[in-house]
Amino acid sequence: MNQPYGDVDGPQPPISDYAMVGDTRTAALVSRDGSIDWLCWPRYDADPLFGRLLDPPNGGHFKLWAKGGHAAVRAYHDRSPVLETSINAPGGKARLVDAMPFRRQRGPIVVRRLECLAGRIEPVLEYAPARRNLVKLVGWEDKPLRAGESITAILIDRGDEYAIDRAVNLVQRSERWWNQWCARISPGVTQADLLIRSLITLRLLTYTPSGAPVAAPTTSLPEEIGGVRNWDYRYAWPRDASVGVAAMISTGHADEAERFLGWLVHHASGRRGLRAMYRIDGGKVPRERELAELAGYQGSRPVRFGNLAADQIQLDVAGWVIDALWTFVRTGQKLHPKSWAMVARYADQTVRHWREPDSGLWEVRDRTRHYLHSKVWAWIALDRAVRMAEMLDLAPRKRSSWTVERDLLHTEILHRGFKAKLGYTRSYGSSDLDSAMLLLPLTGCEPDRSRLEVTVKAIRKQLSAGGPLIYRYPPGDDGLPGGEGAFVPCTFWLLEALIRLGRPDEGRELFEQLLGLTNELHLLPEEIDPVSGAYLGNYPLALSHAGMVHAILEIQIAAGEREPQ
Repeated sequence: MNQPYGDVDGPQPPISDYAMVGDTRTAALVSRDGSIDWLCWPRYDADPLFGRLLDPPNGGHFKLWAKGGHAAVRAYHDRSPVLETSINAPGGKARLVDAMPFRRQRGPIVVRRLECLAGRIEPVLEYAPARRNLVKLVGWEDKPLRAGESITAILIDRGDEYAIDRAVNLVQRSERWWNQWCARISPGVTQADLLIRSLITLRLLTYTPSGAPVAAPTTSLPEEIGGVRNWDYRYAWPRDASVGVAAMISTGHADEAERFLGWLVHHASGRRGLRAMYRIDGGKVPRERELAELAGYQGSRPVRFGNLAADQIQLDVAGWVIDALWTFVRTGQKLHPKSWAMVARYADQTVRHWREPDSGLWEVRDRTRHYLHSKVWAWIALDRAVRMAEMLDLAPRKRSSWTVERDLLHTEILHRGFKAKLGYTRSYGSSDLDSAMLLLPLTGCEPDRSRLEVTVKAIRKQLSAGGPLIYRYPPGDDGLPGGEGAFVPCTFWLLEALIRLGRPDEGRELFEQLLGLTNELHLLPEEIDPVSGAYLGNYPLALSHAGMVHAILEIQIAAGEREPQ
């Protein structure tokens, strides 16, 4: 049965219902009933080929299923991003396998195989691409299937040719590549499978042609259903990427860090300094525009393509990048001279600008402030640059200048950022708190443990969203109407802070509580609604998965399974 749109009037699936399959160039979100409702073609930041996720009436989708069936079990193949869904249908049982295998020289390929395992099933196809002239569907046959029979449908560029059996072999080769990639991970013991799964997700979200990681494969999934905080995350944030790269380095994949550094050196070493974000090919992020014709996820509008925050000044970014490079160097990796030149350039720029206000980690659009998080990570930029220079015996004059500025900034942070009963606040002179300061115990910036304890305690009390969930800052305090969910990485930051402060049991309990809120595939969103538990925001979020990896590493270190780095 070939239908143009299917049921567009029914309720949209929750975000947590979606699985992700991808080829490290783009990714598809597949609903629990076998519908690809989101796929940008041919890369992450292109227009959607299937966009029903954001526009149910007209966005397009691609469903392959067994008539009358429902999903019994969904799981990824071991050490692989290939998705398998078991289906119970009225006349039998079936299995749907979804994959997007690697193709180095050509465009993407989606391979979908529906197999009857028992009895008899009737396949259902709903195929409605929004950009029909780009692609073609090969292999579909409208016929019943009996036990042992299957159909394989592949989606390829319109001008491409690919045989079905060759596509199946390509999936198998791709799975072998993923198995080999995972074999180089040092996963530890505690939560090793979850760590590997999050690293697979991070690698899927890394655009192979350039080495640039995207923040998420989606745009405009709302931070509040019906709200306006709907942003485009299909770009590369050096900050978020650096967190993911540090996770890769710590688990045995320094090669991924080298690729990212090569991308940064090539695209982010100009006089302008680090941008807040880049296109995945290193270009300038398109200007933000609102697409009034799109309905939005569950009516959440506007839908945005492009991102205005690309032009913001965010002083913390250099700190994240240099800190990742410091991890790279102190784990025994060799720093290329061009990478060191980039470090020196970022450190010099930090010296010139750390006294200025900025838009901060949270990309607040109403006005700039002297955010404490930005000041701390500016301090990190200078501190790690000094340490690298000392270790590698480089740039003695610059090292002296950086040291002086680092110490001046450190004194200012300690004196202007702390309030007796609140700890470190969101910005100079403010009484608001910021969950980004949960990272402070990991930085070495504050030597007084009692001050760290006060800060963590106050954030946990004032920004708690219930259970393990934490708000970024006082909800709605960003100049926009409405509210938002709890930011998932904040929970991982709290966990790391608790462990660093000598409370590993509390950290492990927090981890288990958060794990209970995730879907069966353990794909993590940007935010979670603290009342309903619904996933919110763009999905899956690379920063959440990097946070998962770092949290597991902290748990393993506390358990004596892994040496601190």
